Amino acid sequence: MDPPSKHRINPPSAPNPAEDAGVLPEISTLRLQDAPSPPANDEDMDVLSMSRETAMKLIVRSVVALANSAGDVPATPPISRPLTPSGKENFAAIKGHRRSASRPATPIPAEREKHQPTELDPPEAGHDEPIISNDIGHGAQPESVQRLNMARKFFSKSVPKVGVEEYINRIQKYCPLSTAVWLAAGSYILRLCVIDRSVPLTYRTMHRLILACALVAMKALEDHRWPQKRFAAVGGVDEASLSRLELCVEFLLSFDVQIFTPEKLKDLTLQLQRAGQAATMTNRLPSSFNLKLSNTKMRHVQT
Repeated sequence: MDPPSKHRINPPSAPNPAEDAGVLPEISTLRLQDAPSPPANDEDMDVLSMSRETAMKLIVRSVVALANSAGDVPATPPISRPLTPSGKENFAAIKGHRRSASRPATPIPAEREKHQPTELDPPEAGHDEPIISNDIGHGAQPESVQRLNMARKFFSKSVPKVGVEEYINRIQKYCPLSTAVWLAAGSYILRLCVIDRSVPLTYRTMHRLILACALVAMKALEDHRWPQKRFAAVGGVDEASLSRLELCVEFLLSFDVQIFTPEKLKDLTLQLQRAGQAATMTNRLPSSFNLKLSNTKMRHVQT
């Protein structure tokens, strides 16, 4: 009998994901103006072959159109501020309910670690306002009150200086996402702002909505996952605020964030596009506009 050493198989070397070129998508400067426009016909919409830039352009057009139609909707006033716990106690309670990561974040090479800083305006809601009532049972706040408190988290005190197209380009540049993630994020915005009307879609809420919905979609659909700290820095918010926004999106969507079939994703994408087109049509001219023709006589050109 041969000695056991001759049949021993040496195990492969330990993997190093950071050196795997297939792990990180290519980071490059994008121009949505040069991307193909989303198809206008329902039959031509193919979510499986759509490019990331086209999906981003569809979201930008729809979100801007809906925000133009909504106008400047004010945030609801805080309902239970005197009874809310301090920010540290509230965040500790939230942290206790947060899901643990099901997979580690994708490592980032040192040469891609740095990015240009940006910062959104402070949120309308204070950190001491609760996301979910800590009381359960008789003393709990009504669900409608909880939803109003969560909607306030998306409001900025003023309109951010960075445009929505520049903002979504920035996210894609430093934290590249797939077409499915962008389309799923658009479907979340559709459900939150159009179908359920949980959060008004305005120029003061669109940035935080896009950032939080993209984060939730990335974690729900992709194996690839950017670190929470990097995603928050790229989006211009602190890590604790992004965690609150993420929890708000999931709670307002009743934690129904999975999209299992391309047909479902296509249907939601078409609904978002139609909502944006309808908002564009209704927002072309204000209702007070009155066209008046001058009495100047038309000169006829003799031939």
